[in-house]
Amino acid sequence: MRVVLLGYGGWVSDPLYGHTSILVSRGPGEGLALLDSGEGVLRSMFECGYTDVRELRAVVLTHNHGDHVLGLPTIIQFAKVVGGKLKVVGPRETLHSIKMLLEAVSVSSFECCVEFVEVKPGDSIRIAGLKIEFAEASHTVPSLAIRVEDEGTGGCFVYSGDTAYSEQLARLAEGCDLLMHEVSFPDSEGSLARSLGHSTVSDCLRVALEAGVRLVMPLHFGLADFKLNPTELPAGLTVLHPTKCLTVEL
Repeated sequence: MRVVLLGYGGWVSDPLYGHTSILVSRGPGEGLALLDSGEGVLRSMFECGYTDVRELRAVVLTHNHGDHVLGLPTIIQFAKVVGGKLKVVGPRETLHSIKMLLEAVSVSSFECCVEFVEVKPGDSIRIAGLKIEFAEASHTVPSLAIRVEDEGTGGCFVYSGDTAYSEQLARLAEGCDLLMHEVSFPDSEGSLARSLGHSTVSDCLRVALEAGVRLVMPLHFGLADFKLNPTELPAGLTVLHPTKCLTVEL
């Protein structure tokens, strides 16, 4: 399974980070799944070498905040033109927001290429040869964390979406290789992070340790770039510092 990081910034962050979006593929010919669709995500796909939108099978959305959904109208418009068909997967509230967004920006006749699929915590679906499971995240709006597993190889990872510390997230990530967890605030701003449904550096590491993963990638940076010091990490845990188009094979 190939995991490609298309962006790793939050809504208010350095524009060069791109907004947090993740492209996943089981292998050639299996199709692609996109986790979250921030502004400029189609450009990021092209920059990272993924130029055929017809290969995109699904866009899986964690919640309805702009930095996770505003790139979707462009993807749908492009799919209409090139003949692509995709599922848009997410919580009920998010799908409702997406339909309103498409109407607001005059994306018409999208029914030809889009199927909306509602999911909730505890659900699982299969897309592009991958098993995708969902758990509740702790955010200010209904949000999901996502576990993606290649049932053929057993490789798996978890993407937190936006969340404060969550025991459910740690359980979701048990047995996985990689945790991709948001880190929006430094530890010194922990109270503010919790009030906004976000995580600090320590929250990210706590979930990684409780889940027993061997790799952790911090995501969703704000104005600061959170580099975790490898000398301060527990034994057996490796940090993958995010860069655009970074590819991880699991």
